[in-house]
Amino acid sequence: MGASYGCVACAFLFAKTMETFENLLWQLTVGSCDDGKTFTDTTRMDTIARLLENSVYRPVYSGNLCRVYARKEETSCQTLISSHIDAVYSRFFVEQTADGWKGTFDNSATNAVVVDMMLRDALPPHCLVAFTGDEEINSKGAEEVMQWMSGQSIRPAKVLVLDVTNEGYADEAAYAIENDSGFDILSGYRIVSALQEAQVMCTVVTDAEPDESWTYSKGVEGYAPLPCLSLCIPADGELHGAAGVCIRKAAVPLYQQMLATLAAL
Repeated sequence: MGASYGCVACAFLFAKTMETFENLLWQLTVGSCDDGKTFTDTTRMDTIARLLENSVYRPVYSGNLCRVYARKEETSCQTLISSHIDAVYSRFFVEQTADGWKGTFDNSATNAVVVDMMLRDALPPHCLVAFTGDEEINSKGAEEVMQWMSGQSIRPAKVLVLDVTNEGYADEAAYAIENDSGFDILSGYRIVSALQEAQVMCTVVTDAEPDESWTYSKGVEGYAPLPCLSLCIPADGELHGAAGVCIRKAAVPLYQQMLATLAAL
């Protein structure tokens, strides 16, 4: 009876979590673009600000191409989480599918993931969360984040870049690790151990398509490169196509668990 009750409780919790995530996915799959200098459509950034207004997070920096959040009362930074919000679509949509959702999810899917976790206070307290622009062109949003951190003498031990990918979808992977760079032997061992202990299907692509990890791993003038990797949600379809991509519902909580685990290392 106890095991059965536990299964029912877990199923209920999963359903509620997915209901919240889906609601955020709908709210955040909206316009967001920039001209490489500043945001020209702030709809998504404004929505994020509204959603987080009464959360345990506060904005600590608002630049031309980024906004950085930290947990209230927290002064240290062990991990930077970076999720770009610029998009190339001319039309945005979300649809339910048999096992998840279809829509224009590059990169609203991971925007929804991290906002959901921020609202639930499900991230380690020492995280900075950056929402950035210009990732699709020159990643100047990521550069601006590093310039700000340099001025504040902030140097996280690692950067976790959140994005979508085609890697791993065909294998039903819950997430893909891409473009890992700059980690010392001990940190690398801890990451590999975390992936093994999760016992979840994942894909690892060391040299994947360009994303913000390429920028953080290079640094900027006066600020040395940072150890980083991309934690990506597998998606089926052309990432920038008007027809959208499909993501699996079952992957979302597993992706969130791994994000929390890696952020805590």
